[in-house]
Amino acid sequence: MSANLEFITRYNTFILGTMLDEEAFLAGLGEYVTDDAVLDEPASIPGLGRLVGHAGWNQWRATAATWATESGAQYTFGASEDYEKGDVVLHWYELTLSPNAAFPEGFATSIIERYEFAEGKIARLSEYYADTTAFARYFA
Repeated sequence: MSANLEFITRYNTFILGTMLDEEAFLAGLGEYVTDDAVLDEPASIPGLGRLVGHAGWNQWRATAATWATESGAQYTFGASEDYEKGDVVLHWYELTLSPNAAFPEGFATSIIERYEFAEGKIARLSEYYADTTAFARYFA
């Protein structure tokens, strides 16, 4: 496994482990993200869009934490694949969310994350959802 792929694995473990703990999140974020890093989420998802720097990443964390706690959603990750060329990595994975009122059978989708690295950290992370509208509706 390349250094970038190992880094992404550590980063995702960090994100999942600190999403509900703002203090721990902010204390460790600098290890993974540059001070002016850009996080591109679909603007059609409330509370997201183009977010910049540690404050932007923390805005994402707060939105995701709210979704997680208010929705009570359970999730599982499925298949995943990575494609790497230089300082760019595409990480594709499947995500299944538990049933809720809008999706009584649950919701399965896939997400592509495009990581751009600079100085050994994430300089830009762009998220692409297979069905952004359904994803937003799941958490509405």
